[in-house]
Amino acid sequence: MARYHFAVFGPERHEDMHGTDLTDDDAAREYALRIIRELRHADADDWRGWTMEVTQGKRLVWQLPFDPMEPSDR
Repeated sequence: MARYHFAVFGPERHEDMHGTDLTDDDAAREYALRIIRELRHADADDWRGWTMEVTQGKRLVWQLPFDPMEPSDR
């Protein structure tokens, strides 16, 4: 297991200070996509232009835009 950190940024930046232990980079991507879906559905804010950044240590693993919306999210 490796510890991954998730940051959300757009006009502001919000850092995950604790991280989450996950099995690999693909699991971290799926976790990030789930967080993005939950934020878009739970919050009426306009998330266009926001990005989820996933890091493991000092390594940038993924940068995932909040848009375009996935067909299952519409």
